[in-house]
Amino acid sequence: MRSARGGEVRSTAGAGPDGGRRARTGVATGALVGLAALGLAACAGPGSADARDVVEDLAGALAAGDGDAACALILPDAADALATDEGEPCADVVSAPDGPLAALAAAGDDLVVEDVHVAGRQAQVLTTTDTVFLAVSGDGWIVTAAGCTPREDRPYDCEVEA
Repeated sequence: MRSARGGEVRSTAGAGPDGGRRARTGVATGALVGLAALGLAACAGPGSADARDVVEDLAGALAAGDGDAACALILPDAADALATDEGEPCADVVSAPDGPLAALAAAGDDLVVEDVHVAGRQAQVLTTTDTVFLAVSGDGWIVTAAGCTPREDRPYDCEVEA
């Protein structure tokens, strides 16, 4: 198209302040919003299914007699307290047939989880044989207390705790 003076006329639709083409920001903005949402989801931490998995893994390790694997799922302070109280390494104590987690060991792969409660960085997993407490550690759950039985109007009595 030619102007009245005979020069060429170019359309400025979609042009930026310097006359060049504007960048398409809709896609970039959408991508940033999506990444932010993913970041927030990642900050949420492990959920109830993850807590259930840790307790099931604990029961499986106990049933298999793998005390080392079981103790790796327990908060180190709790494992150390158990070893100190019993005068034996954690792995030996938890894998003993009459050990503090014998009910979980007996359930093994047949463990029935009745309920899982998550509150922030803490979780409680109720099974048919035990109550297990967990806390977030890194990007997963770790057992902070196990072999727990409720007491009326008092805190739980736990066989394994820090």
